[in-house]
Amino acid sequence: MNDLVTITPASEVTDEYKKEAKTWTKWDSKNKKSFPYNYATEERVLVLEGSATLTPHDGGDDLIIGAGNAVTFHKGFKCKWKITKRMKKHYATFGDQEEGTEDAPAITCDVCSEGCVEESYFVKEDELDICPKCYTKDKKTYALAEHQKEGEPWAEPTVETK
Repeated sequence: MNDLVTITPASEVTDEYKKEAKTWTKWDSKNKKSFPYNYATEERVLVLEGSATLTPHDGGDDLIIGAGNAVTFHKGFKCKWKITKRMKKHYATFGDQEEGTEDAPAITCDVCSEGCVEESYFVKEDELDICPKCYTKDKKTYALAEHQKEGEPWAEPTVETK
């Protein structure tokens, strides 16, 4: 049992929760098979289809989630996801913040698991987020990555010369 994750079985998920989840962002694992993730804020999930095994970084027992489960990942939970059947889910993040402000995106390097929301490189084909340190170590592998800051595309300002 992990205190940083709450899994509600499909049979216990309320209609109200399902209705609210439909307003959240939809995610599809597509080509993602395995990746580390660090929950910087609370995240709530409704698994629509598929399944995954989550291996906590603290050495705790593996957690298995699947279609119909409602899952709450509490701030501070770190794990490695292994998609066992292509997954689709609705999710939303909930942070400690003032009303009317949005959560900052939670971006974690898919190589070293470090948080890298300030600056990262996104590999669209594999849906990978890479921190600057890992990017620098292997620029050739990530040559097509999009440079991002705060989760948004970033281009270095150009200086015009006369």
